Amino acid sequence: MVSSHSPAPCWIPSQQHLDARAEQGKGHLLFLWSTQLREAAKTFCAQPDEERPLIPLIDAQTMLSDTIRRCHERFIIHISKHSDAYSKSCDYTEFIKTVQAIAGNALQSSDYASACGNLRLCIHEVHALLLSSENDDGSEPLLTIMDDLAMRVRCYMENVAEFADSPTAGKALNTIAQAANDKDMRQYEPLNSMLLISSALAFAQYDDKRMWAYDVIDNAITRNLEYSFNEESEESDEDDEDEDNEDTSEVDDETDFISDESLHVLQLFTLMNAYDLYVLSDDDAGREQLLSEYSESMALTLMNAANMIHEGHLRSAYMLAQGFLLSSRDMEDVDIDARHNGLLPDLLPHGWHTIMECCAEGLNDVGLLANVYRYYILSCNDRSDTHYVSKLRNLLRIYGGLSADEWHDVADGLARDYARNIIDRIKYQPEMTTKGGTQRHSGWRNPAYEKLIVDERLSDAALTYCVMVDYLLAIPFFGLGERSSISA
Repeated sequence: MVSSHSPAPCWIPSQQHLDARAEQGKGHLLFLWSTQLREAAKTFCAQPDEERPLIPLIDAQTMLSDTIRRCHERFIIHISKHSDAYSKSCDYTEFIKTVQAIAGNALQSSDYASACGNLRLCIHEVHALLLSSENDDGSEPLLTIMDDLAMRVRCYMENVAEFADSPTAGKALNTIAQAANDKDMRQYEPLNSMLLISSALAFAQYDDKRMWAYDVIDNAITRNLEYSFNEESEESDEDDEDEDNEDTSEVDDETDFISDESLHVLQLFTLMNAYDLYVLSDDDAGREQLLSEYSESMALTLMNAANMIHEGHLRSAYMLAQGFLLSSRDMEDVDIDARHNGLLPDLLPHGWHTIMECCAEGLNDVGLLANVYRYYILSCNDRSDTHYVSKLRNLLRIYGGLSADEWHDVADGLARDYARNIIDRIKYQPEMTTKGGTQRHSGWRNPAYEKLIVDERLSDAALTYCVMVDYLLAIPFFGLGERSSISA
């Protein structure tokens, strides 16, 4: 029997988060663009009579090279005078202040194309120094200034898109895209590289400048999504064997090796950029083609599901998430990937299952929601999910219409399922695991299953569980008596 009551949705915070993001996207659900970027860019604008002249590029180059030279000279002097030479990190304070001065001067300038040349120079010099000081413990300030610089440039491009004429805007965006596509940036700073690429989104809403946005994003798609770096590397090796005497001093950026980790970031944010570009441009055909061509992409599928939730198509979003999970080899791994996806931070504690939970609650579907709760209990390996035992019991008793005896029978059946899962854990998982996080957890214990055993006083299940995980000292924890009384 199913109760006439419906489970009160607790998915509202997720819906509110998506609604707030859509509001920031002028009614669209976007992932890399919001009005906040434009608002931040406005703070850079100087009053017409207060704008400072732009530092000429050659002067900026001299300022930075002189600062780097003095920085290295001071470090060499320290090495010559002290025996603990290599225990001291290089002091980058003067260099950072110089970068901030040049960048600050450029960010307030309305000479947009030339200003972007200075900003590109700053990005290049900071990154070059980062690479040269890779093992320097004092390089953290350089990482900080790089992140700050990339974000400020991204915001500045909102001003370029709004105030520059089309040819100037195209030149400025091309300059920033060149900085983003530098082979070392793509390899060692992929997130900042793609943040700079997202500058193209600032141009998507202007009819006379949208073509520049499409050029940049289409180039990113070709570089990051349609190009096989491993295959090209293998082909290059074969070519080298056949043509040993060929001059390879100049190699196109596309043939340079990109690590799997960096490539993953580049591909993820390329898809996000492309999705936002088509939405901002009201290009439904482009968006549908993107979804079709990269249907196996977790990022795009997740964006599509979030958009379905935002538009109220909850059952479609549920089926999309469920289908993606069922097509995967490892459901737990796929949930972990979705949880740490960069698309909806802190919103998906259980990855795709959180999407399914939100949809089931919004649909007031007891059966679908119960299935999600059962999975949470089944996969639990720390105490954070133990409350789903009570949630499942209340759901089935209050809204599903089960009597106390009927619920106890359900709990007993669940215990048998969870016991089989423990056997699988012992076979295939290490005893301790950090999978999906930084804290170590028992790979064999299931705290939610333990709570089910305690709440329903399933003595037989408790004994079986303890024997399986060789955790007999936990028997007093269950509140079921001493070891001798259980044995009796």
